[in-house]
Amino acid sequence: MKINTVYIDDEDSELGRYKRKFENDENAKNQFEIIALNSQKEIGTLLNEVKAKNPELILVDFDLTKPTKEGLLVGVSGIALSTALREEFPDIPIVLFTKIDFLNIQKLNPKLLYSLDATIYKSDVLKEDGINLDILHKLAIGYKELRNAESKTWINLLKIIGAPEIDYDVLKLSEPPTISESGWSVFDAADWIRNTLIKYPGILYGPVNSATFLGISEDAFLSDPIQQLFSEAKYSTVFAPKEGRWWKSKLQEIAESIMEEHERDLIVRKGFPLARERINDKQIERSKCVFCGESPPEWVCYVLKKPVMIECSLRYNPDSRPSIMDEARVSYEAIRTSNEVKDDKFDPIEYDMLQEIREM
Repeated sequence: MKINTVYIDDEDSELGRYKRKFENDENAKNQFEIIALNSQKEIGTLLNEVKAKNPELILVDFDLTKPTKEGLLVGVSGIALSTALREEFPDIPIVLFTKIDFLNIQKLNPKLLYSLDATIYKSDVLKEDGINLDILHKLAIGYKELRNAESKTWINLLKIIGAPEIDYDVLKLSEPPTISESGWSVFDAADWIRNTLIKYPGILYGPVNSATFLGISEDAFLSDPIQQLFSEAKYSTVFAPKEGRWWKSKLQEIAESIMEEHERDLIVRKGFPLARERINDKQIERSKCVFCGESPPEWVCYVLKKPVMIECSLRYNPDSRPSIMDEARVSYEAIRTSNEVKDDKFDPIEYDMLQEIREM
């Protein structure tokens, strides 16, 4: 399905260059119909032009500061234009399409970035792995599914994401979109699904979290037999990421369905491997703590994305995730070896312990 995509830039050379790249790329040409628009005009005129193209996806360059002979749009950034576009097109995904260093974008006030759905580098968009094209295409298709929803009720949103009924009450605690008299907004629903449910483990789990929950290695979890067993637990609706997500409640339900009574008396990460080995008469690789090597670890290190024992990790506060989600923890291994660990994200009372861990 081709996505009607409006690409806005202030340089005709850039517009022509990337329009040709999309049209000549074997994957992109079958997924996107690129409409190039120069931003060098009054904002009202530009918005009307965009509206006339019926976009399903809008790509906006970050730096639109090149002046025209008339001096229009001098100093205007893609961020400012995106804010105006969001007001005009609340149900359409808007992506910052840029070649500027991301560090400069990170310095911006996060509130300025709220109108954007993603940032994609021009140099990365057409890489051979196709990851960024896949992100753009899924983003547009997801928005389209939300736009086309029969109704904007809470129950219908739950059905759209394929939520198990057992999770309905839990999902109410995950800071879902506000439901007004006219229902939820597409932008707010998309933001909740992508930047809460899919982003933070707790209700949905990625591969390493799913494997750790079941007490097996990530490789074992991603093997064909295990994937077949848990196929009904996989999240497969709007914005489903390529690496996969699985409903935690369904993982538990399916795991327990093959466990005998004495195995169900154990926690899932201990009982499921035993049940699987009993049924298959074959050993399954267990999950192991990234620091001490013991099994089964209870958590996943936020930094290393590896299983870790609670006793071999510290609580971490990297974000403002809803309390219903799994808390973030960082393994002693990451504290000792990774430059990504930020000391100010730990509780101050643990600062002395950080130094002790680094000296182990």
